[in-house]
Amino acid sequence: MHKITRSILAASVVLLSQLPCAQAAPQAGASQFAGPYVGFKLGVNNSDASGAFNKASHNTVFPGFTAGYNFDVQRFVVGAEAFADLHHGSTTFKDAGIDAKFGMPFNQFMPYIRAGFTGDDPDTRFHWGLGVDYKFAEHVSAVAEWTTDSSHHDGTKRTNNSFTVGVQYHFN
Repeated sequence: MHKITRSILAASVVLLSQLPCAQAAPQAGASQFAGPYVGFKLGVNNSDASGAFNKASHNTVFPGFTAGYNFDVQRFVVGAEAFADLHHGSTTFKDAGIDAKFGMPFNQFMPYIRAGFTGDDPDTRFHWGLGVDYKFAEHVSAVAEWTTDSSHHDGTKRTNNSFTVGVQYHFN
């Protein structure tokens, strides 16, 4: 991993390690999604490259990791999430970064959008996606999402789409 990616992940781990793991019961009206969480995901990445380097569209199965913190802001949930997608066969290889998340809880479900930056190889680029979080136990949720990014670097255009499902542990 590049230095920038390692720095982003290290800073996220330090930030999350400073958060209290044992919290009081959620306040009345607080969402089930507020607070710190960590997660594991599995996905399928579809990528291609054209230009100076060419690689036809292909799929790669990959594992990934997440860590984040969400805040209740009135009816919405706003947060930040660090992630690592280890899709070695992708035209962008492994990716890691940090995204802002914006969701709106409906009982046990929270649809959300995410946007931020990812990078490792070949460059740092804008990253965004859509997802839904389903809280099926007090501290555990299932997540499904689609994310995308593209790169125009060294005469090559790379496109990256990932579809993932995962499980997150919430420390609230």
